[in-house]
Amino acid sequence: MVKSSEKRQKLIAEFGRKPVFLPDATRGAVKALTFDQLESVGVQHIVSNTLHMLMSPGPDHIASMGGIHEFIGWDGLILTDSGGFQVFSLLHRGQWDGEIHDDGATFVIPEAYAKKIDHVNKRKSDTSDACSLFDGNGLTVKSPRDGRVFELTPEKVIDIQMQMDSDVMVVLDDCRKTGISRDEAEKTVERTIKWAERGKKYFDEKYGGSAETGKLLTAVVQGANYPDLRRMCATELSKMGFDGYNFGGYLLDEQGNLVVDELKTVYDATPADKFNYAMGCGKPTDIIQAIEIGYTVFDTVLPTRNARHGTLYSFDIPAEDEFKLKIKNARFKDDNAPVDSTCDCELCTRYSRAYLHQMFKVGELTALTLATLHNLRFYQRLIEDETGDYSP
Repeated sequence: MVKSSEKRQKLIAEFGRKPVFLPDATRGAVKALTFDQLESVGVQHIVSNTLHMLMSPGPDHIASMGGIHEFIGWDGLILTDSGGFQVFSLLHRGQWDGEIHDDGATFVIPEAYAKKIDHVNKRKSDTSDACSLFDGNGLTVKSPRDGRVFELTPEKVIDIQMQMDSDVMVVLDDCRKTGISRDEAEKTVERTIKWAERGKKYFDEKYGGSAETGKLLTAVVQGANYPDLRRMCATELSKMGFDGYNFGGYLLDEQGNLVVDELKTVYDATPADKFNYAMGCGKPTDIIQAIEIGYTVFDTVLPTRNARHGTLYSFDIPAEDEFKLKIKNARFKDDNAPVDSTCDCELCTRYSRAYLHQMFKVGELTALTLATLHNLRFYQRLIEDETGDYSP
């Protein structure tokens, strides 16, 4: 395992003390950008997806390459999730075959999905090294062409993230959407607390915990839209001594509004000296509200995904319009203004709205890079703003 650099150690020590935004690097890369470009807009932290990295290239391969930082060439901080959000939400919705049990979950990767994320496997007999971490622990492996079977447990999730050598880790939880019955929510909370306790104990006993590894371990608070269950879950997890506490599940209600009361409940029930992470909190206006509550860690695919589809964010656009500027609209054809007159990114200091409109119109790949750079700079400025004045 490669020892953390001085830069990473500092980032870990300061993580969550003030608002920070982590761009989505699902497979170890932020789409359309290099890491030098990421750093040019102030990004020092990224989030990667454990499930995708488990499937390809696999934790064994990542470890053999010196860990995820060495493998992808990133000296900043990397947060990895447990993979639970993707697995459990898909299982609960019936989109994947599998079973949730007391020890975790057993699930089958559908053939189409396996092909998509493990397309480098050319032979039907090739099972890759993505699964070798679980050898001897009851894991059944099938060809990615036929659908592979995995098992996630609280202990295995810790092993995967340790093998990857991420800096901030997440224990396994049972993720559910809002709107479920109270009985279902109670079961989810019970599982989440039990799994968190197992994961924390395993991390401490096998690896020496945060003190020995220099890594941060966070827990996920569940409870759906029941504030008392959220409070109970947060209270029980707080007794275990995690480094941070994450609001799990879905942050929006069925009307698309931020669940402010539940967010406040969780924040108030967790230790004041630990950070709070609003997982997947994406819209700029939602991030502003969450910061006002006290949350300091955020991640979302919105700025990068929207950039690739021509939706940019600008402080020249009112907050009531979500700061959105849709550059593909014909009205920007002759607009010589920058996307954001207050922005210092390459797009805004050098190019006009008209130019970017034309680049999207003709399918020029440069448009994706410039738009992504700008949106990430917007999010960095949003969370760095000390005044709280987000008006154009």
